[in-house]
Amino acid sequence: MASARAATVAVAALWAALGVGGSAPIHDLATLEARCGQCHGGEQPMGGFRIRDLGETPGEASIELWRRSLTFVQTGFMPPREAGQLAIRERHRLAAILEAGVRRLEGHAEIVPGAVARRMNNREIVNSLRDVLMIEDVGTHQPMAGLVGDTLLDGFDTIGDTLGMSQFHLEQYIEAIRKVVDATILGGPRPESRRYEVTPAELRMTSLSQRRRDERANRTAASIEFLDPRLRVYFSNFETAPATGKYRIEIRATGKDRGIYDSTETGIHDGDPIRLRVHLGDRALTFDLPDETPGKIVLHEWIAAGTRIELSYPTDGLRLRGNGNFKFQFSIAHDHIRRTNPELFARVLAEKLPHAPARTARSPGHWSHWTEQWQGARPRLFGAEIVGPIYDRWPPQRQVRLLGDTPRLEDATAILRPIAERAWRRKVEDRDLEPIVRLATATAARVSSAMTDIDGLKEGIVAILASPAFLVLNRGDGSPSDRFASRLSFFLGGTIPDSRLLQASSGGRLDAFEAVRDEVRRRFDVSAAEEFLREFPRAWLELDRINFMAPDPDRFPRYSRKRLSEDMVAEMLQFFRHAVENNLPVPELLAADYSFLNADLAELYGVEGVPRDSQLRKHRFTDGRRGGLLGMGAFLTLTADSLSTSPIHRGVYVMEKFLGIHPAPPPGDVEIAEPDIRQARTVKEVLAAHTTDPTCASCHRTIDPYGYAFENFDPVGTWRDEYTAHVGPKPSRARLAEIENEDRQRKAAGLGLVERPWEQPPIPVDAAARLPDGKSYRDIVEFRRLMLSAENRDRFVRCFIRKLLLYANGAEPGAHAEIESIVARSAANGYRIVDTIAAVVHSGLFRE
Repeated sequence: MASARAATVAVAALWAALGVGGSAPIHDLATLEARCGQCHGGEQPMGGFRIRDLGETPGEASIELWRRSLTFVQTGFMPPREAGQLAIRERHRLAAILEAGVRRLEGHAEIVPGAVARRMNNREIVNSLRDVLMIEDVGTHQPMAGLVGDTLLDGFDTIGDTLGMSQFHLEQYIEAIRKVVDATILGGPRPESRRYEVTPAELRMTSLSQRRRDERANRTAASIEFLDPRLRVYFSNFETAPATGKYRIEIRATGKDRGIYDSTETGIHDGDPIRLRVHLGDRALTFDLPDETPGKIVLHEWIAAGTRIELSYPTDGLRLRGNGNFKFQFSIAHDHIRRTNPELFARVLAEKLPHAPARTARSPGHWSHWTEQWQGARPRLFGAEIVGPIYDRWPPQRQVRLLGDTPRLEDATAILRPIAERAWRRKVEDRDLEPIVRLATATAARVSSAMTDIDGLKEGIVAILASPAFLVLNRGDGSPSDRFASRLSFFLGGTIPDSRLLQASSGGRLDAFEAVRDEVRRRFDVSAAEEFLREFPRAWLELDRINFMAPDPDRFPRYSRKRLSEDMVAEMLQFFRHAVENNLPVPELLAADYSFLNADLAELYGVEGVPRDSQLRKHRFTDGRRGGLLGMGAFLTLTADSLSTSPIHRGVYVMEKFLGIHPAPPPGDVEIAEPDIRQARTVKEVLAAHTTDPTCASCHRTIDPYGYAFENFDPVGTWRDEYTAHVGPKPSRARLAEIENEDRQRKAAGLGLVERPWEQPPIPVDAAARLPDGKSYRDIVEFRRLMLSAENRDRFVRCFIRKLLLYANGAEPGAHAEIESIVARSAANGYRIVDTIAAVVHSGLFRE
């Protein structure tokens, strides 16, 4: 961060030097010191930067400063407008000098900076264990629950600096790996299969309270119904799976009363089916239920011993009334019955009101009177049947596939070699396995059971999976072709390479760009890159931060109660998937005229004509305000504060995520006087007050113009033409009298009157600004056009490429010349996104 601030200062000095005569060479330190030394010399230079810090030519200590300086020069951020802009040719000349210096240093570097060695992150470990052991997933017994969570850096969980290894990490990995292996390789006699009939009486509802309460469910002798969607149903006569194996699970259920109540009251769209979710540890499966007709859900699932089966009702509705607690939704029955069945309405009140226990409960609309009349959309469960564990043979076929029919310790090397080759992503020699085999043999000798060979082999597998060769990526071992296959597989799939990819790489079939492009396309086509489609945009755009400063639930209740953040994230991910699946140009991501909406997002965005359900569908905007990443609610929400918008947050996000510009942070060693903003009425006026301080002015003038364009979007991304004060009701008469008295006292003291925000009219939004390069815009429509200029197009593509390399390599890419060659190849292929990803994979920055 300090280097970013120094870069800003350095470029300011360089621009100032050229601005005088336009002829000072970059290496002429005497000239620079003469012109800029007053501010950037001495014991306390401005920004902590001295002219001499730049050096005559870049070196290892200053190369990052030169690279950042080049970025600021290319963007026209310096000098500030009040200091006068350089002619285009002068800017290009300075950029050429900086770029030549950077290229010169990179040309003398012995190794092109690429991937850094790091441990796998948790999701990569889960995926890789699954594929090494050739199983569905690591298990329903949550074996990885004890792992230390990965630290994100700028949204990425692949950064080498945050993925170190400790003794505690290793201990947790070994414990988790043992649990996975124990649930994969079974020993002893074959467990007996049983049948469990779960009657309605044995369908039990969980509670949100530790105190014993009446069950909040509609129960009859034949069924039980979900009411509060926060609760789950479990089977009292099948607490957990008694043994590991395959189970046949049959659940009998139906959907009740879909569409009876108005969807604006319940938050459940008429076009959405009623669903039931089956939870098997971390594994969750969701099913649509038939309306009013009993149906069967049949599952055949491999379940680990100790797994608990639970059912839930997945919906983002039934939270719109009161404070969002489900009990208040019962009053919807009051409104519905009063409108549609006056006789029933009168009868319920006659039965309930005389016996109401409290004053509040004697109100006809109180929720407690209407629980028995509730007809909201809900699942009804009739029972279940569980049969298991079931085995196709003993030992199970998946175990035979891993170890063979009759695994013996004397064959340990042959048995463990294919497992080790998958885990270590390279060819494995006998000598590599010698310590593993000795460990397996020693373990078998200590075990006093009939399964000593199996126990020894299991310990050998644990050792393979707990070794650095498995847990650490980019170690540099194996052949170049093995390393390339591994890197490509982890980049797109987050897991070990399969045999097909390894063979293609070792056979030289992935040496040419065209072959790499075909392989990347194939992996997307066959769903071998789902991890990338989900995790890369989530990391790049920092979607996990969307609720870090969530919109205030009182001001924006629908946001939290309808879980709009989930829809916003889904919109971004679907948009990115669409771009990849159709190989669209990368710049289309930034400001396309379309996105993917469901009914809730359409309501938020003020769009009509969208089907009333939760399915995301492509929608084309015609007003020029929305579409692409720049118009999405996820971006607009995660860059806002809880109660207000923030041009600074939005500006920094646009610069860093889309343009590859890293503005300097506020100097930590400078005391900044808070400006007087008592007369400021808008965000723009508040920020303008900060520009009166020279320490703040340069940053605000750089950042704020990239955020002002979005001021018409409130903290949840809804369009607004005016700022509206949300200050509550007008004060009481007594308080107004006190305010008048205060006014008299303030007037006598020469002070201003007490503010009266309830009397202030709405203030029009001003979303106009001038960018640091001198281009201006009047609103978001014109700003979006500026973002599509040829200069910004290349800047966005370059930024996208750098984010891909950061995700793949675990470190910021530094080879400027190599990145420019990737940009050039992308341009030659129409900037198409799959071709651009392939250009990254084919580059020297990725291969080594």
